[in-house]
Amino acid sequence: MKKLDVIIVGGGLAGTVLAWHLRELDQSFLIFDNPERPSSSRVAGGLFNPVTGKYLAKTWLVEELFEYLTPFYNNIENQTGSSFFHKIGLHRPFSGQAHKESALAQLDKHDLKDWVSVENKDLGKAFVSEGEGLFSENAGYLDLPVFVDASKAFFMNQIREEEFQIKELLWDEAGVQYKDVSASKIIFCDGWAGTGNAYFSWLPFNPVKGETLVGKVQDYEANFIVNQGKWIIPLGDGRARLGATYSWHELDFLPSEKARLDLLEAGSKILQVPFQVEEQHAGVRPATKDRRPFVGFHPVHKNLGIFNGLGAKGVSLAPYFGRQLARKIVYGEVIQPEANIERFYTLYS
Repeated sequence: MKKLDVIIVGGGLAGTVLAWHLRELDQSFLIFDNPERPSSSRVAGGLFNPVTGKYLAKTWLVEELFEYLTPFYNNIENQTGSSFFHKIGLHRPFSGQAHKESALAQLDKHDLKDWVSVENKDLGKAFVSEGEGLFSENAGYLDLPVFVDASKAFFMNQIREEEFQIKELLWDEAGVQYKDVSASKIIFCDGWAGTGNAYFSWLPFNPVKGETLVGKVQDYEANFIVNQGKWIIPLGDGRARLGATYSWHELDFLPSEKARLDLLEAGSKILQVPFQVEEQHAGVRPATKDRRPFVGFHPVHKNLGIFNGLGAKGVSLAPYFGRQLARKIVYGEVIQPEANIERFYTLYS
């Protein structure tokens, strides 16, 4: 019987980030991840942005999240010898004078001057708008497939590429056992699949499907993200990713014609040249009804934990809360109350 500190179920963003934090705390772990199972971490845009939404709201816990995420991802880049963290900034061009006045009013109202500035960026020939707008230098994107694959290569001997069969999980007050492995704790980081997890299905998930397009754009020169209702991420060599859609219906990983047409229509209002589609990606974000992650332990089975519900802001949320969960496991430290699943214990029956 192999004895470990932690079993991790799921090798996407959440499971990978948790594994790095457990390693830092000298904890032994094994990740169960089925590469054949669809994962939103394989198709998401991976944006991180301190100021979001139409009305320019600060991201929840913005100071704490953004103080930590850059050194966290940079450290993993150094350890794996990979490049996946692209802090390239995000620009919101003004569509006209009225938009500019409204944005400047929001800038003052929400005290955003530490996070965005008014700048005149060179957008090049491809864009409809001129270059003046709001720029967030702390924004960017994480290339999630590269991050996950580089981490998997690093943790090669700590991963089993197989489907976790929850019916074979045994537990008692001392810990958990799964096939030939025992551990003090098991943490479910299984993304959208968590909605069907018998131990945590009582949590108020609110999964949402998202789709993006990858393609070529003639004369594409902007080396930062441009956001005008939809966002466009530069991928180099005239390629870009256009996204994203939100749908609470037909929750699957199948690209849809409707999303394709909606994105191209939105893109035509941002770009004055055609977006030549090469790929279309679809995934289901493991979002929650209160837009806060699920972090913590089962109300009855105290050795069973969850790290899930990261939603569209997962790249920003994962490092901060992955560290909190790891330190909870090792030192018993407190998890931020708005993320701790104790807030939903009354739903369990």
